[in-house]
Amino acid sequence: MFIYVLVAMLAAIVTYGATGVVRAFAVRLGIVSPVRERDVHTRSVPRLGGLAMLAGFAAAFWAASQTVWIRTIFEAHQTWAVLAGAAVIVLVGVVDDIVDLKSWVKLLGQVAAAGIVAVWGPRVTVLPLGLLQVNDAWLQIGLTMFLIVLTVNAINFVDGLDGLAAGVAAIGGLAFFLTAYWVHRNAFLPDYTDLSTLLMALLVGVCLGFLPHNVHPARIFMGDSGSMLLGLVMATGAVVATGQIASGLYDRAEGIPTFVPVVLPIVVMLLPFLDLVLAVLRRTASGRSPFSPDREHVHHKLLDLGYTHRQAVAVMYVWTAFVAFGGVAYAFIPWLPLTVVNFIVLPTVGFLTMHPWVREKGVTVRREWLRTSPWVPRFTLPFAGCVAAATILGFTGLASGGVPLLYSTFLALAVVSACGGTGVVILHVAAPSLPFRRRTLVADLLMKVVATAIVLLAVGSPAWSDRGWYWLSLAVFGAVWVAVQAAVVGSQWRARIAPAA
Repeated sequence: MFIYVLVAMLAAIVTYGATGVVRAFAVRLGIVSPVRERDVHTRSVPRLGGLAMLAGFAAAFWAASQTVWIRTIFEAHQTWAVLAGAAVIVLVGVVDDIVDLKSWVKLLGQVAAAGIVAVWGPRVTVLPLGLLQVNDAWLQIGLTMFLIVLTVNAINFVDGLDGLAAGVAAIGGLAFFLTAYWVHRNAFLPDYTDLSTLLMALLVGVCLGFLPHNVHPARIFMGDSGSMLLGLVMATGAVVATGQIASGLYDRAEGIPTFVPVVLPIVVMLLPFLDLVLAVLRRTASGRSPFSPDREHVHHKLLDLGYTHRQAVAVMYVWTAFVAFGGVAYAFIPWLPLTVVNFIVLPTVGFLTMHPWVREKGVTVRREWLRTSPWVPRFTLPFAGCVAAATILGFTGLASGGVPLLYSTFLALAVVSACGGTGVVILHVAAPSLPFRRRTLVADLLMKVVATAIVLLAVGSPAWSDRGWYWLSLAVFGAVWVAVQAAVVGSQWRARIAPAA
C-alpha cells in the first residue's frame, strides 16, 4: 500500500504546486468565471484548475510506470490509453472554460475522450446479471463509453460549490481505493498490483492537492476541465474492476462480492448520480435541454435551507462518506450485521444534518470554519513542505534500498507532522483569532519540543525501520517544517505591520 500512497503524494504535491502557476496564468489572461444569477460566488474566480490536476495526474502516472512493483501494471499497453483519454477530456474542458462551448459540442468531446479509453484501453467485458459475458467488441466499447460519459457528467453537475466536487471525489475515491486494494491484497496472488487501485490512489492525490486552493473562498475553480477529468478516472477504475468479476477475484470477499465491482462507482458517487438524475428529469419535464444550467441542484437546496457555504459542503461530505464507506463495507463485512449498523447510523447522520446547531439558522454572525484562523497556514504549508520532502526521499529510498526505507520515511513524516502540528492545532482550537505576540510563538515552540520528546521516547527507532534513513528523514522533515513555518510567520507578521506603516 505504501507505494500507492507514495505516488498519490506525488500527484498531490505536483497538483498543489501547479495550481498556483495555473491560477497566475488564468488571471493574467483574464480566464475567470463570471458572476451569473445561478452562481453562488460573488466575485470573478480564475478557472483552468483542471490543467494543474492533469499535470499532477500525468506526473504521478509516469512515475508509477517507472516504480518498482507497480510498473508491472504498465506492461499492458491499454494502460496508457487512460492518460490519453484524460488529456483529451481536459483539453475539451479547457476550451469550454475559455469560450463556453455549447452543450452538444462538449458532449461530443466527452464521447471522443471516452472512445479513446474504450477502444484502446480497458472495457466492460462482463455484467453481474448472472455473470453475463459481453463478447461483442462494439458492445463492450459502447457500454464503456456510456459509463464514462455518465460519470463525467455526474461529477460535472455536482461541481457547484467551493471544494465540493474535489472533496466528494476524494472521499469516494478513497473508499474505492481501500476496497480494490483489500480485495487484491487478500487474493493470495503472486502479483496483486491493480490498475483500478492505482487510478483511485492518483484520483485521491490529485483532489487533495487541489483542495487547499479550492476550499471556500476558492482562489481557483477546477472548471469543466477538472470535473470531467475526475469523472473519467473514476469511471475507468470502475470499468477495470468490473472486468474482474469473471475471474472470481471478488468471490473471496466476505459480503456481497459478485456485485461489488459494478456497484462501487454507484455507491461511492451516489450523490452526484442522484443529482444528475434529478436534474435531467427536472429539465426535461419543463421542456428544457438536460444540459441547460439552473440553480436547483442538491447543494443549492442546502443553501436555501439556511446552511452557509462551508456547512453545505460539509453536509455533502458527511453523506458521501456515509454512503461510500457504508456501501463498500459490504465487500468486507457480512451483510446482515453491516445493514443493522447502517440503519443505526442513518438517523444519526440525518439528525446531525438537520439539527439547528449545525445549520445555525437565524444566527446573524456565522462561524467560518478553519479558514479564518492565522494558525491554519502555519500547519498546512509546513505539512505540504514535509509531504514534498517525503515524496522525494520516498522515491530515493525506494530506488536505493527498497520498501524498508519507505517505511522509515513514512514513520518519520508521521512523527514530525504530529509533533510540529501539536502546538499549532492546540492554539488554533483554543484561540483561532489570537493576535501575534511573542509569548504565543514561544508557547507554540515549547509544545513542539515537549511533543517531540514524548513521541521520540515512545516511538524511538523501531527494529523494522532502517535507523540511519529514519533519523535522516526526521532531520530533513524537521528542518523543512521549521523553515516553512518561520517563513509563514514572517509573512504574516509583515502583513500585520504593513497597514500600520
